[in-house]
Amino acid sequence: MPPWMPSQDSLPMQHDRSLSEYDIAVIAAWMEAGAPSGEAGDYVEPEAHYNLAEVRADQILQLDEGYMPEEGVDDDYRCFAFTPDVDVPVFLTGYDFLPDVAAQVHHGIVYLVDDSALADITRNDGADGRPGWSCYTGTGVNSSREEFVGTWAPGTLPTLFPAGTGYKVLPDDIFIVQIHYNLLQGRQADRTAVHMQYEAGDSDLLKLATFELQGPVEIPCPTGVEGEQCEREWAIQRATELYGENWINFRPDHLLNECGQTITDYADNVGEDATTHCDYDIPLPLTVLGAFGHLHELGKSFQLELNPDTDDALMVLDIPAWDFHWQDRYQFQEPLQVTFGDVLRMTCNWDNTLSDDPRYVVWGEGTRDEMCFATLMVIDPRP
Repeated sequence: MPPWMPSQDSLPMQHDRSLSEYDIAVIAAWMEAGAPSGEAGDYVEPEAHYNLAEVRADQILQLDEGYMPEEGVDDDYRCFAFTPDVDVPVFLTGYDFLPDVAAQVHHGIVYLVDDSALADITRNDGADGRPGWSCYTGTGVNSSREEFVGTWAPGTLPTLFPAGTGYKVLPDDIFIVQIHYNLLQGRQADRTAVHMQYEAGDSDLLKLATFELQGPVEIPCPTGVEGEQCEREWAIQRATELYGENWINFRPDHLLNECGQTITDYADNVGEDATTHCDYDIPLPLTVLGAFGHLHELGKSFQLELNPDTDDALMVLDIPAWDFHWQDRYQFQEPLQVTFGDVLRMTCNWDNTLSDDPRYVVWGEGTRDEMCFATLMVIDPRP
C-alpha cells in the first residue's frame, strides 16, 4: 500500500491511507515479538481500505514513436503537443499519467493552452529533428490562456477530480505534456502516456482552475564543506549557464523579492537544516479543493498554512517527512474557503547532507537542484 505522507495536522483528506494508532500498535507489537508467522487457517482477508481511482481513457496522449532524450546532459525537459480528440467543449474530469521508462521520468505536467499558442508550437515542434521541443521552466510557447491541469511525480496515483468539477476543454485547445527526464541512470527511448477522462461540456459541472506558488530556495553547503561550489554566486552562475533566459523568473533574488525578503533573512540557514518560506496574500474569495507540494531529493518537510502566527492559523497540508518518491495531489474532504486578506504561507525544508555532491543549491530544474513549489486546485473564480 502506498504510504500516506500528510500528518494528522493537515486538513482531513479524501482517500486517506494512514494507519490508525491501533493498527500501528498491532504492527509494533508483532515486530517486538519477532514477527512470528500465524496459522494459515486463521487468515481472514481484510476489507479493502482504499481502491485506486479508475480513470476512463477517453483519449490517450502518447507519441507514435519513442522520444530519445538529449545526449550529454543530466536533465532534459521536453514538451509534446496533442490536440483534444473532441468536436465540442468537454470537461476534463480525471487523468492517469503512465511513465514508460520510469527510472528516467522525474516528473510530468499537463498544460492546457488555447489556439493562440499554435504558431509557436508549429515553429518549435520537431525543429531540431526530434519529437517535441526543449522547454525548461514551462511550455516554451506564448498563449493567451494557459492552465496547469495535471501533474505527476513519483508516488502520484490515478487522479479523479472532485465530484461535480472539471477543467473546461475546447475543441481548438491544445494539451502540452512537459516531461522532465533525469538521465543519471541511463538514456532510453520513452513513450510515456497520459489517459484523459472527459465529461460532456454541457454538464452542470463547476469549472476548475489551478494556482501555482513558488518559494525561494537558499540551501548552503553542510557544515565543514568548503570550496567555490559553496558560494551563492557560483550557484547562480551555474544555473544561469544551464537554464539561460528561461530561468529569469526563478533567479534567487527575484524569488526573494516576490516574497518580500532579502538574502539576509536567511543568514542563519545551515545546510543540514535549510528552511525558506513565502507568504501569499489571497487576492479574492476562493474555494480550494486540494493542494500539491513539490520538492526534490534534499527535501525534509513541506507545509502550507493559512493565516500563520494568528489565532486563526490553520494547517492546510503538513508533510513532516518528505519523500521524493511519494508525492500526490491531495484533495480535501471539505472545501476550504479563503477570502481577501487571508495569507497562505508555504514553508520548505531541506537537508544538504543528503547530497552526494554538496554545493550551494538554488532553484533549478535538475533533479540535483531544488524547488519549493505548490499548486492549489480551486473553483475557477473567472466567469
